[in-house]
Amino acid sequence: MWIKDIRNYDIEVYKDNSVIYSGNVNDAPDDVKNYECKNAKIEHKKIIIEV
Repeated sequence: MWIKDIRNYDIEVYKDNSVIYSGNVNDAPDDVKNYECKNAKIEHKKIIIEV
């Protein structure tokens, strides 16, 4: 799954154990939206994504 395929959710995107983006997926920069998810889980109404 690609981040750009997610709609209307708050997300936290982690790369190398560091947060690279936190906020609504619709407001994410294009470079973040073009990552493919290695792992994703839903926690507290937020999708936690590893890239």
